[in-house]
Amino acid sequence: MALSTSSSLCLALLILGIWSSQASASTKLTEMSMPERHKQWMAQHGRVYKDEAEKDRCFKIFKTNFELIESFNAGNQKFKLGANQFAALLNDEFNELCSGYRPLLMTTVTVEKGFMYANVTDAPSSMDWRAKGAVTPVKNQGHCGSCWTFSAVASIEGLTQVRTGKLISLSEQELIDRDTSSDNQGCHGGNMGRAFEFVVGNEWLSAFEN
Repeated sequence: MALSTSSSLCLALLILGIWSSQASASTKLTEMSMPERHKQWMAQHGRVYKDEAEKDRCFKIFKTNFELIESFNAGNQKFKLGANQFAALLNDEFNELCSGYRPLLMTTVTVEKGFMYANVTDAPSSMDWRAKGAVTPVKNQGHCGSCWTFSAVASIEGLTQVRTGKLISLSEQELIDRDTSSDNQGCHGGNMGRAFEFVVGNEWLSAFEN
């Protein structure tokens, strides 16, 4: 028997009510599980907050970033994203933390010697220095804007291996602690050129293990 208009309307409202209830429950489940995800992320990366206000602020950022990750991974992408140690940072905070390079004005750079390879014409189109054994394992600067030290040290490590045949992991921490020129400010940024000048002036850079 066909349903009356009134019965059809009631049935539609009932179905809509059930669907809304399920959707609401799903949303609540997501909201309830997100704090647990944040808690697990904190434990995994050793993150501790000074107070509840900071924790609440970082949780909101984590939630937004995690939802972006899930949305991206739901698409047909060639790679997947994950929540790493930076998942509770805003883009500006990440850039401030990991972009510590301070460019120098060209007028402040003094070139005392010419480039010894200036006239080389038979250089290969590319070179993988990893295959040559001139690259140390990847290091982590952590929550310190010291990318300038890692860049400078990696170059010195590679050059040392090319010259001596020995690959030695050198100390970024020494540059952070001791190279305190006007341009180099430890975890607050610096310049690789000044780092090279420091190493040349001291004629030494400690090994990483020291």
